[in-house]
Amino acid sequence: MSSSYRRIQDALRGEFELAREADPASALLRLPDGDFDLIIVSLSLQDADGLRLCSQVRSLDRARHLPLLIIVEPGDDAPLLKGLDMAVNDYVVRPIDPNELLARVRTQLKRKRYLDHLRYGSRRASRWPFSTRSPGYTIAAIWRAISPRCSMTPHGAARRSTTNAVLREFATRIRRDTRGIDLACRLGSEEFVVVMPDCDLAKAYQVGERLRQCIAAAPFEVGGKVGLLQVTASVGVAALEFDDDAPEQMLKRADEALYCAKRDGRNRVVADAA
Repeated sequence: MSSSYRRIQDALRGEFELAREADPASALLRLPDGDFDLIIVSLSLQDADGLRLCSQVRSLDRARHLPLLIIVEPGDDAPLLKGLDMAVNDYVVRPIDPNELLARVRTQLKRKRYLDHLRYGSRRASRWPFSTRSPGYTIAAIWRAISPRCSMTPHGAARRSTTNAVLREFATRIRRDTRGIDLACRLGSEEFVVVMPDCDLAKAYQVGERLRQCIAAAPFEVGGKVGLLQVTASVGVAALEFDDDAPEQMLKRADEALYCAKRDGRNRVVADAA
């Protein structure tokens, strides 16, 4: 038994049931028939390519939506970025910190449960709009409205190294300042959207302001000739406030609020007064 697996076991076994598979080929055969909620892959496998295994996992229908967490060596930025490009959800750097691993696993499982709720709710939903008294359908409708245009991994479409580093750090700060049930994804080249269930306009504004401050608080480390880069964020906020509100209308109001934030000087939060 490897020392890494012992650390994983020590961190998770009191709360989760673990299954270990040392052979990648056997793991791929085992996945479709198993009732798994999360996959952890080391990129330092002996006699195997961890990134190739991640790609093969994502090609399986039963594993396509499972959270995928990778373990990387310190300083291995190239394989880490490749992993994020192929829709890996999160990562842990060796030596494994048990508390960090447990926190990241909990976050991914919360997100999976919520996405499952949206996915299955969307299948039952036949049309818009939905009443705000039916929050499951309402959030499912919002997700249906934005999912064709967004990437669940903010890093996915970034190719230039500087852009990639900025998006990676931006995503990290968003994750740090939002709840586990919130959904954050990239919408366009330099825009993000955060869907927050059970959150009114006032609370959403507070979250937007916290995110804005978090982004502007410290420069982004992007490496290369650039080194440190000061980044700011403009935030537009909107909420479902009427029984006949449609998700597309709410998204349009959020976009208009974002335009106002940029027009009025950037680095600010504007809440739509629906």
